[in-house]
Amino acid sequence: MGEQPARGTVRDPGLQQERTALAWRRTGLALVVGSLTVGRLTMTTLGPTVLVPAFIAAALAAWVVSVTLRSGRYSWTHPEDPRFDRILGDGKVPAVVTVVTASLALGELVSATVQLLG
Repeated sequence: MGEQPARGTVRDPGLQQERTALAWRRTGLALVVGSLTVGRLTMTTLGPTVLVPAFIAAALAAWVVSVTLRSGRYSWTHPEDPRFDRILGDGKVPAVVTVVTASLALGELVSATVQLLG
């Protein structure tokens, strides 16, 4: 069960938005590292042609990080500010994360298939 706030404490409504933005930022950073790692590891089986998709995936993941950085601390502490809604409201960030994750999984699947057949 979650902890209840102590009596007399005021709950800051901006903390939820801050945690959400930080979580998306960590996800973007993990995808940048994952994209470059997958590109490096699959280069031995698929050759240098894998570098272009790996760098595109890393660039898209870096875009996710930049979007969460541009939201700014003010929008975290003022949830009524429409700038926070732009991070997730249009669905671009989750869609990009989904595309990057799926492309990395597909790249690894192709690499594993080539290794098994070759």
